[in-house]
Amino acid sequence: MRGDFEAYLNDEFRDESGKLNLNDLLTLEDEAAMDVVVVMPTPQPNPRNSELAEIIRGNQRTLGCALVHPTEPEPVEQVKLTANEWGMHGIKLMPAIHNYNVDDPIVRPVVEAAREYGLIVSIHSGPNNCHPNRIGTVASWVPETPIIMDHMGFPDDLDAAISVSKSNKNISLGTTILRFHRRWGDDPDTVVPIEVKKAVDTLGPERIVFGSNLPEYRPIQVINALKRLELGDDAETLIFGDNLARIYGLD
Repeated sequence: MRGDFEAYLNDEFRDESGKLNLNDLLTLEDEAAMDVVVVMPTPQPNPRNSELAEIIRGNQRTLGCALVHPTEPEPVEQVKLTANEWGMHGIKLMPAIHNYNVDDPIVRPVVEAAREYGLIVSIHSGPNNCHPNRIGTVASWVPETPIIMDHMGFPDDLDAAISVSKSNKNISLGTTILRFHRRWGDDPDTVVPIEVKKAVDTLGPERIVFGSNLPEYRPIQVINALKRLELGDDAETLIFGDNLARIYGLD
């Protein structure tokens, strides 16, 4: 199985009538031979989780992931809706957009509710309020709940992301890294993201999960960038899908 842990069905996929077109997103996943995709709404202050849920409902290739804002009213109720009403499989925390520290105590009830309802937690990583060390604190609150750290701590904190993942076995690092392609060259279609290989070599391929950040980049662009690392067939099989299947219980 091959799968993408992070794709956004955002306004770029709206047709002339204003409706989100899931088929256009899946066509881009087809280009990379992705069987399953975790779909998230536009990362905005008032995410349209219910709209996304209706669009993907019944589609066997999609796993919904709701964007939950811990500082808004009744965030735990949002987690409950994610699982029980919307039929989604995970939640996404975006402290960089919603402007809170990801390890603030207000976040703890949210991730504990995710644990209660069996949801996967994806967390945006980067500097300051979403630094990998802060994500490590969140992971320590719910050690049995899988957490995917997107962007792998890039642009400046890959080492911290690796260290935190070593200390918290429930953290996997997501390969949404092409936005930083200028670290390795000007063309995202030719870059060789050598720092990702460092994560694979240190943590093992079992802890790295493929994600594209679609539509920012097409899944095939990220696949090809990772293939240029020459990690080997076994590692690629894990990274491009088997790890996602294990995390989301798709085995």
